[in-house]
Parts: sequence; structure tokens; C-alpha cells
Amino acid sequence: MEQVHDYIPSTRTPPQHEALGWFQVARRVYILVWLFVTMLVQIGWTAAWLKNQPPTPDTEAKWNLLYRSQAVRFRKTADKLGGLVIKVGQFLSSRVDFLPKAFIDEIQTLQDSVLPAPWDRVRPELEQELGPISQNFLSFSPKPLASASLGQVYEAYLHSGERVAVKIQRPQIESIVEADLRALGIIVAITTRFTQFGRTFDLGTVLREFRRSIYEELDYTHELANTEAIREELQDISYVHVPLTYQALSTQHVLTMEFWDGIKINQIDALTAHGISPSLVAERAIRLYLYMVMDVGLYHADPHPGNMLVDPQGSIVLLDYGMVGSIDPITKRHIRHLFVAISEHNAGALVESLDGLGMILPDANRAHLKRQVTYLLDRYYAETLDQLRGLDIPSLLRDFENLLRNQAIQVPGEFAFLGRAIAILVGLATELDPQINLVELFAPYAKRFVTEDHGGTLGYAQKRVQRWGQTVLTLPELSDRVLRQVEAGDLEAKIHWDQGSHLIRRLVRSMHSLTQSIYVIGFVLAGTLLLINKFPIYAKIAFTLAILSFLLGMVRRNR
Repeated sequence: MEQVHDYIPSTRTPPQHEALGWFQVARRVYILVWLFVTMLVQIGWTAAWLKNQPPTPDTEAKWNLLYRSQAVRFRKTADKLGGLVIKVGQFLSSRVDFLPKAFIDEIQTLQDSVLPAPWDRVRPELEQELGPISQNFLSFSPKPLASASLGQVYEAYLHSGERVAVKIQRPQIESIVEADLRALGIIVAITTRFTQFGRTFDLGTVLREFRRSIYEELDYTHELANTEAIREELQDISYVHVPLTYQALSTQHVLTMEFWDGIKINQIDALTAHGISPSLVAERAIRLYLYMVMDVGLYHADPHPGNMLVDPQGSIVLLDYGMVGSIDPITKRHIRHLFVAISEHNAGALVESLDGLGMILPDANRAHLKRQVTYLLDRYYAETLDQLRGLDIPSLLRDFENLLRNQAIQVPGEFAFLGRAIAILVGLATELDPQINLVELFAPYAKRFVTEDHGGTLGYAQKRVQRWGQTVLTLPELSDRVLRQVEAGDLEAKIHWDQGSHLIRRLVRSMHSLTQSIYVIGFVLAGTLLLINKFPIYAKIAFTLAILSFLLGMVRRNR
């Protein structure tokens, strides 16, 4: 730790923040534009070469080989240039809606960790913002604790004895970001002008969203405000800690916050050695994010292991609020309707919810999209909690990813960051506890959404009774029509065996629901007739049996 009591500040005027020279700017722009242009040319050449060849495993392997080699090139360039290019790679890794899986799998290994800038270049940046070090700090370590693409974190002590972490922007980072954004603007213009891919997807909007998030991340006053807002929202959760901030020692380029020690959340051996249950940590992390996204509408958008520590009591310490996402009330309402549509097996309503979220492009084939959504609902439909627990989440995510790739769907920028955060968190949770049941943790939210959307528990029950009544009323006509077709030999059944067991289970569940509906409706009709004919005691018995039948059916459905 560097002691600064004897430090004599320089009498010269503090230096202005460093900036790149014009040649350095031109060089970065050239490297990035050349990288992407050559990648586009490679894709165009390969497409022309394979144009008349039918899709086969061999052609698919050729495409995957090309995408992987391009991703390796990009990753090496990002490691070499640093700066915004690393952030671009992390952003692209979240865009499963329009980038090939082989490319994304390769760049997901890109880490926001770079060689630190030397202290003799960082110190002037700090003093330019806060004045002489001895004026504000008792001691200040010149060795960074962490070094990322945009900033570096140092350990220091205040004169009051408090231990703090000081985050300082890297020298020249603002001009580096401007140069890289300029290059990205050229790349987006070229892609939009000369490729079908660029004309299909709104890359301009994607770039604007990315530029907005980067400028927010560069402004440490914005990060300070994010930290305070999330701490206020999470103050009642006992197992979460959000560091205190020191506004008087923070500026647009420097952020001073409370120092927290802890174990990185993915260091399972260290957690176990300290008597901390990895399973408990995984469950707490998932519950924390469900609360932030579903209840608060404000969430930490970069939950990688370096930003999540675990203290000796097993509580989660959440660090770095440069990337924070928010969900407005209208979007939350559409998300709620989305879950209601899924629970009610309503493909049309689900497509409408996706449209309300801005995920369906204008030229989308909605009829085909609805058929694909219906297939997913049929395949993963779960009527009871036990069936819900048994869902194959990895297969579900793969099928949904394929839906994004094969349909005219684009994930809005704000959802891309949310999707990336969820992917990181799910990966961490399953690493901590391979047996964790993510669906069971989410089930209470899904049930709450469905119940509230129908006007509470009573409203939900009324709608279920109405639906069963409609089923009973239409059953005789439907049965008669089907039996006549069978009798005439006009009905053929074609069921592929890989779906057969699933369809049979659904048929059995439907028969149980039908039987329950007949009992409920029958007792209600009997009670009504008895009441009209002035047999109130027997009518009460019939109504009681109707209620018991309904409750018994609900218990069976929720097992």
C-alpha cells in the first residue's frame, strides 16, 4: 500500500485527460472496418460457392467452420485492441436472434480482462478529477485489483480509516470509444447497404442501443445513481449486499465505493471450504434476479463471477453497476400477458404478446410463426406442478433459440442485455448446483401472473368453471361427429411415436379434466333444480358436492 503522507503534489497544471492522436484513431478504424468487410466478403463468397448445393451435413459443417474461424479472428483482434471491441464481442454474444451459433459459442469465451495501464499514467487521471491523493486518501495502493476494458479498480483507505475501492477510467478510453463507434457506424452502413442480412435486421437501432449503453457505462455518476437505486430496492433482502458509494469522492471518471471482501461466486471449492452451501448460493442468486426483473423492473445486467462475491455468511455481494437494465410498466404488462398465454396454451395470444414487446418484424409470416409456437406449447406443455418440474429446460432453450434464428423475430436491444444476464446467471446456477430446479423457483411468479390476470383467485376459478362448462356443452356434438367419421371409415389417425407418449399423457389429463367438469356441472345443475323445486336442504348438499368436486380436481391438477 502506497503511503502518501509525504507526497508533494506537482506544481504544474494537472494534465488534461489523454486522447488518441489522429493516426491512432485512423488505425483503429481501419483495423475494425477491414476485419468486418473481409468477414462479409468471405460469407458472400461461400454463399455463392454453395448456392446450387442442397443443404447437407457437409455444407452445414463448412458454414460452421467458417463462422468459428471468423469468431477466432474477432476474438484475437479484441484481445489485441481492447477498449470497446471487447464490449462489442460481449454484446454480440447475446444476439442469438441473428448471429450463427458457431460464431456465438466461440466469442462467449471473450473475457473483459486486459493488461492494466501503468500507474504513472493513471495517477494523473485520478488527480485531475479529485485533486492530490493525500488530500482525500490516507493511503492508496498503486497496484490495481482488477483491470477491465473501460476502467481499473484500486484499493485505498480514507483518512477516517474506511477501506474503499476506487474505480478509475483507463487513459484515452473516451477517444478510443469514439474511434470504435465511428468504425461500427461505417460497418453498419456497409452491411445495411450491401447485404440482405443488413436489410432484414434493424442494425441501426441495435447500434444506437449499444452506443447508449456504452455512454452510460462511461459516466460513473450514472453508475453511482444505479448503485443507489438498486440498493434502495434490495434493502429488505437480508442475503444481498450493495456497496455504499462516496459521492464526494466520485466524478464522471472516478467512482469511490465501499470495499467488500468475498469469494467469487463460481469458486465452488472455496465456498465449500468456508462451510457455505453452493446450492444455497445458487438458489439465492436466482431468487434475487427473479425479484429484480419481475417485481422491481430494475436489474444488474452484467452478473459475471467477477461482479458477484459471497461473504462468510453466504450472502451475495453485488458489484459494478455500470450496466443496469430497466423494464417499464408497459413492457412488464406484456411480459405478464406472455406468461398467461403460455399457461393457457394460447399460441395466438403468445404471438400478440411477442408483437407487443417489439420482437416480431413487419415482414414476418405470422401464420407460420403461430404454427411453430403451437408446436413448442404442445411439446413443453405442463398442466401440473410435477410436470412443470420435469420440463427439459436445456431442450426448451435450444428450441426457442432455433425459433429466434428461423423466424422473422428480432430481440430488442434492452432484451438482449436481459437475455445475456439470464444466460450468465443460469450458467452460474447450474455450475453451483447441477440439480437445481429453475422451473420450481420460477413457478410462484407464473402462478401469480395467471391468477392476477384473471382478477384474483375467485376470478380464476370462475373462468376455469366457464371453460369446463363450454367443454361439457360442446362434447356431445363433437363426440357424435367423430364417431360418425369413425363409423364411415373417414377418420385416420397418424401419430409419430416420438410425440405419441406426450399426446397420450395430454389425452389422459384432458379426460380427467372432462370427468371433473361433468361432476361439477352436474351437481350445480342438480342443486339449481332442487332449489327451484323448493328442496333447499338437498340443494345445499348438491352445491357442497359441486364445490368439493371442484376442489378435489384442483388438488389433483396441482400435484
